[in-house]
Amino acid sequence: MKQQIIEHAGRIFTRHGVRSVTMDELCGEMGISKKTLYIHFANKEELVSEVMNTLLKNTMESIYFLMEGASNSIEGFCEIANHVFEIMSRISPSMIHEIKKYYPKVWEDVQKFKKMSIENMAYENLKKGVVEGLYRSDINIDLVNRFYLTIILNMNDEELFPQTTTNPGAVYQGFINYHIRSIATEEGYEIYKKYNESKDQKPVLKHRNIIEKIIKNRKTEV
Repeated sequence: MKQQIIEHAGRIFTRHGVRSVTMDELCGEMGISKKTLYIHFANKEELVSEVMNTLLKNTMESIYFLMEGASNSIEGFCEIANHVFEIMSRISPSMIHEIKKYYPKVWEDVQKFKKMSIENMAYENLKKGVVEGLYRSDINIDLVNRFYLTIILNMNDEELFPQTTTNPGAVYQGFINYHIRSIATEEGYEIYKKYNESKDQKPVLKHRNIIEKIIKNRKTEV
């Protein structure tokens, strides 16, 4: 039941935000009592925290799956970028804004998780790309990785990126294009352009299937 509540709350929060959804409304939609809800979650903040933890863990598991299955560093980076963009396009900007404003501890935990997970993933991608000759050999990997991480962690800053309140996906896509153009060799950039020219709806379906399989496997293990 706890996992069902997390999944249902996650779907509602991503569509409508966190602030406007009450625990009473959540219980009504699920057809459960408040007593049942509070058996699993002490308060709304705890529920929001669990929803975000699940979203982040599912995302990172699918990201590493995509990295392992990619034929090169550029393809892997693009697959990950498309996956993240697809997730961002389904999340209401108000959800992120409200978590930052009303649940600062949850947002702090989100940022810590992102830093720990993304830092390692991006570093490995940069190293692989240099070895493959798809990223420039003269880049400072540690410094570029810090640039990348800094932008990712601050992409939801409304003062730095006002558009993030209405279209966070566009901000993310703009940054990805900037990132690749600044570090790719001619060969790497050609692969990047061809990837973008050939992509269609299939990657989106693949990414959704990945998450569905991860969730299904987790339920089976439990």
